[in-house]
Amino acid sequence: MLRDLESRYVIFEFKNYTDEITQSEIISTERYLYPKALRKVAILISPKGCTVSAANVVQGAMREHGKLMLSLKVSNIVEWLKGKDEGSDPNTYLFAHIDDFLMRLGR
Repeated sequence: MLRDLESRYVIFEFKNYTDEITQSEIISTERYLYPKALRKVAILISPKGCTVSAANVVQGAMREHGKLMLSLKVSNIVEWLKGKDEGSDPNTYLFAHIDDFLMRLGR
């Protein structure tokens, strides 16, 4: 992470909302990310993920400022933990999500 994203620290945000995360929550989280302080990565965990407009803000933050914000649902975490119990490497699962996000990142 330090080499690829120039980030030493990861911010974790747990949003226990009944609805999807909106763009205002994404913007709020983005304020915690400071590239010069090697803090450019945030993982947001919520029951339902984020809205389409929030996903657009996440993509814009990566394109324009190099800030990676990965939105995971609680069901993703459950799947991740089940895989760990079965002997899978959790890093593989996490990096697959990051790769998928970066591959879909448009102009």
